[in-house]
Amino acid sequence: MPTRQLDAEQKRLGILGDDELETIYGRPHFTHEDRCNYFLLSIPQKELLQELRSIKSQVYFVLQLGYFKAKHRFFTFDLFEVEENFHYVLKQYFSNGIITDLTSINKLTKLKHQRLILELTNYLSCDKEERQQLEVKVRNAATVCGKPIYIFREIIHY
Repeated sequence: MPTRQLDAEQKRLGILGDDELETIYGRPHFTHEDRCNYFLLSIPQKELLQELRSIKSQVYFVLQLGYFKAKHRFFTFDLFEVEENFHYVLKQYFSNGIITDLTSINKLTKLKHQRLILELTNYLSCDKEERQQLEVKVRNAATVCGKPIYIFREIIHY
């Protein structure tokens, strides 16, 4: 497995290739079947959606929820960057809706969406205690093998 080379300006060790970084951290690229699956809303999710004010906020929430279902991560994006998914969600749930501003939503709304999604999916944010547990796992993994890729894979598995 090729690793990226460190250049003079880079201060982090590059243990993953660009394709691996995209696979792990990149926003999902859905097929039509994926959209049907990941953007399908349960009854509690639909009820929660009605509590959000604007159609733009609701669409952004559905997109963020679908991406979270796929990758268990949150992403920052403008609606024009996810055009196919945006149009699918708009057609599926907001047939009479019109959104002219295709930029991102504000930070407070994003944080509210993230909190709601974490509650819906029974996930927790990584806080100080979890970071300390991760540090212990890293130290234990490093005693087994000092290769950064090994430590990274152990943490991802954990």
